[in-house]
Amino acid sequence: MVRTVHRTTLLAGTAFIGLVTAQMAHAQDSTPASPPANAVQSEVAAAEAEGSEVVVTGSRIRSANMESVSPVVQISGAEFTTRGVTRAEDLVNQLPQVFAAQGSANSNEATGTAQVDLRGLSPSRTLVLVNGKRLPYGSPKSTPSDINQVPTALIRNVEVLTGGASAVYGSDAIAGVVNFNLIDDFQGLKVSANIGGYQHNNGADGLRDLLDQNDALVPGAYPKPDKNVWNGFTQEYSAVVGSNMADGRGNVTAYGSYRKIKPILQADYDYSACALGTTGTNGDQFSCSGSGYNFPANFANTGGLVNVPTQFRADNGQFVSGRRTYNFAPANYYQRPDERYTLGAIGHYEISEHAVPYFEVSYMDDKSTAQIAPGVITGGIYGSAGGLNCDNAFLSAQQAQFVCGAAGLSTVGNYDANGNYLGSAVANGIVVNRRNVEGGNRQDSIHHSTFRIVGGVRGKIDEAFSYDVYGSYAKVSYNSRFVGNANNTRFANALNAVVDRRTGSSTSGKIVCAINADAISTNDDSRCAPLDLISGNAASAESIAYIGQEQQITGSTALTNIVASVNGDLGKYGAVLPWATNGIGVAFGVEYRKNTLDLNPDEAYQTSTEPEYPVHGSTTAKELFAELNVPLVEDRPFFKLLSFEGAYRYSDYDTGFKTDTYKLGLNWSPISALRLRGSYQRAVRAPNVVELFSSQSNFEVELTELSNGSYDPCSGESPLATAAQCANTGVTAAQYGKVIDNPAGQFNALIGGNPNLVPEKADTWSFGGVFQPSFIPRLTLSVDYFNIKVKNLIGSVNPNLALKNCLYNADPLSCSTIHRGPGGSLFLTSDSYFERFNLNTGSLQTSGIDLSVDYRQPLEQLGTLSFNLVGTYLDSYKTKPLPTSPAADIYECSGLYGGLCGRPRPEWRHKLLTTWSTPIKLDVGVTWRYVSSVKISQTSSQEALSGSYAALNRKLNSRSYFDLSLGYDVLDNARLTVGVNNVLDKKPPLTTTAAIEDGGNGNTYPQFYDATGRYLFASLSFKF
Repeated sequence: MVRTVHRTTLLAGTAFIGLVTAQMAHAQDSTPASPPANAVQSEVAAAEAEGSEVVVTGSRIRSANMESVSPVVQISGAEFTTRGVTRAEDLVNQLPQVFAAQGSANSNEATGTAQVDLRGLSPSRTLVLVNGKRLPYGSPKSTPSDINQVPTALIRNVEVLTGGASAVYGSDAIAGVVNFNLIDDFQGLKVSANIGGYQHNNGADGLRDLLDQNDALVPGAYPKPDKNVWNGFTQEYSAVVGSNMADGRGNVTAYGSYRKIKPILQADYDYSACALGTTGTNGDQFSCSGSGYNFPANFANTGGLVNVPTQFRADNGQFVSGRRTYNFAPANYYQRPDERYTLGAIGHYEISEHAVPYFEVSYMDDKSTAQIAPGVITGGIYGSAGGLNCDNAFLSAQQAQFVCGAAGLSTVGNYDANGNYLGSAVANGIVVNRRNVEGGNRQDSIHHSTFRIVGGVRGKIDEAFSYDVYGSYAKVSYNSRFVGNANNTRFANALNAVVDRRTGSSTSGKIVCAINADAISTNDDSRCAPLDLISGNAASAESIAYIGQEQQITGSTALTNIVASVNGDLGKYGAVLPWATNGIGVAFGVEYRKNTLDLNPDEAYQTSTEPEYPVHGSTTAKELFAELNVPLVEDRPFFKLLSFEGAYRYSDYDTGFKTDTYKLGLNWSPISALRLRGSYQRAVRAPNVVELFSSQSNFEVELTELSNGSYDPCSGESPLATAAQCANTGVTAAQYGKVIDNPAGQFNALIGGNPNLVPEKADTWSFGGVFQPSFIPRLTLSVDYFNIKVKNLIGSVNPNLALKNCLYNADPLSCSTIHRGPGGSLFLTSDSYFERFNLNTGSLQTSGIDLSVDYRQPLEQLGTLSFNLVGTYLDSYKTKPLPTSPAADIYECSGLYGGLCGRPRPEWRHKLLTTWSTPIKLDVGVTWRYVSSVKISQTSSQEALSGSYAALNRKLNSRSYFDLSLGYDVLDNARLTVGVNNVLDKKPPLTTTAAIEDGGNGNTYPQFYDATGRYLFASLSFKF
């Protein structure tokens, strides 16, 4: 269940009842799912009456009268059960304040981690905490924290504070904070089992016909899925055991869990079984598109050989003009398989009120496999530069004439008197583009293991002051094993195949690698097997084994964090303002934080076509912080409460810069039923180790599809851009009209770190109010406006922007990032790429309104009906790409997607939970999740976004998803929960422009929309 926390404890929220309420008097469970609203209010009143000190996320000050100056949305731990969730990101991502990031639906470029992205500002700008304490980097490959580390079985609640919080928690909290609070007072034993899986009815007849049509042309390449699909089966088992001691002064709670998730293939769904493209007038019909790396091989004439087509392909022992695309979609994962173990304990013991030692220890072991289609084999006998020996033993007479004869090159090899091979004419610039189908699918087996320990002491100093001192250490060990790629050098050797004519050779008359048939013995390779990519037949197992390689990366990242803080109520010393009744609250302290990272790719990775290079480094911060909470006026006419909050943090980084962050806020309650709040915060984010120190490596990016179905506006026989415009991007006059486009829109990018980066700075404004009218009992309404602007944005130049600015404006910076390779290509070889090194770019600003409504209505003898609505209106999502960008280059993405806007930015999202808690131990919950429609960015009248687009991509229609759950106490100590998420089996909106780097996969955005059908689940728990 989701609630907005308005006051008092982290548990105390508004009048919201979850799917499982304590009103059902589940007395046997010492940790009820959610107390009824009147119980919450009683707890609040009791806390205030007794002067108990509580804390709200976003502050270290403890107070009996704490009011949150920033809205905090809360998800109860019970909802993980009532929604059948085994992955924490699946539930958190459904909040309208959260945009999907790395998760289980990522396969291409997957990190194996699960991340949270508040406000769509990127996961790097969201700080993740457990019990108010930092998690380490998620991986040495991807620094945002991995919430797979959080044990779902022990989650008490999840709190989401959106808006800068760097003054309280330090760097990274630009977009806000996600805090997982764990149960630390469990008594007894609880064991749980949870199983689930997906079901979908494939009924897109038009797409199924399209698959049939393409499969008739290329049998077996376009499989049509079954009408009824069951897949993605999930199982999770957990145990929690805890015991109080010393009359409740201490507790130790331990847990363990095991989770296993089966994969889902895109082949299982008719809307993802082929990579969709568009055709017809203005792109008003879907087609099956794919990759330009095909099986059998496609060839490109990038060397300008006369009388040889720019593009041709192998077909039954002949060469024919044109290319075929390869359907890479069926083999790709829609959901990665995953296996996770967690183990840990949390405890405390009150020696006295002045000393309460506590600890947390946890271990996670997670294995996941990312799978995409077979790898590409590209290049020629000279490697990526291309070239085909005209006496290649696999060339038919027609093929030899098609390329070499037509170009005036001899097709006869040269030999000495002993038959030693001396070489032959080479068709320079002939590049092979083929899928390594015989080598199998590419798989990246990703393994993370995390150890984390926290130890500290807290307690009272005197009646006014308390302290908390702790140290934490966490280490993430990483291993990745990638199979399916080819070794460049061995590929070039194996492709250069000739007939052995050496006198007395054991292989005389047979086809061998040229390096083994010449007189130079020092370059022989006994393992080399000749590779046939030319005839159209399958390559031999020996040649595939020879060119194949296994690539491995090992690494680790660690966090050392030491914090000492003191908080106090100066009212105990008489520091109370004249018109107030509560004293001034303060908190102050020091923090030391060190992040280290080591990434060690093996030689195979470092020499591949998509190289990974070692990264080693660390960053250290030393910080001072302080907070202030001042009740200005209390219990006066029109001033039930007026209070001020302030916070400041000074940070000194060993990378050479110092930062200041601060917060100013006001709370004003003119009457008890209404509270108004507002705050301003300056937040920072220091560049992390990867952003600073990573070496150059290749990455895959996607360009936006144009109206004629192309992606590179300078490609094809009739380019959309003029010769002069294309010349700006590096296309020569000889290349114009001959540049080869990637039919899947996937192009190369070269990424890398930058040690000269400076911290990002963000200004966050928030204004809102909480209304609890006495004339509508049990209703709470909150409305908050937010505005976040991030400057000195750490990023890179978007290829879509660079291409556009270079084409039409000849912008020097944009043009310098475009590197066209042989034939003017942007993807055929490693010399073809966009440069995307890290730099401090422009700014990003987002604003909107958050709405939360909680209401509970007793139904006399029928129980209680509860409603909770959390919604977000996105008013603006504005980007200034570079510091020097003119007004025409600034673009607004609210309500748009694709192109420069990337992932969908809907104007409205909400989650409405309706719960009926009956007197017969049965709870019924219905959730309505809604996402408003978005249009492709090129429909905008904004100059920076205007451009052509395919008609089918014009709009992603709105989506409503309905979830149903039933919970029942089958025994006094046993609870059964069953449910269905996406009851109506609503399929996702489809587009051909879902970019991988923006979470696109399978022709949609599966982390944003439900892409895999309805999810059915059941869980059973026993409490002893």
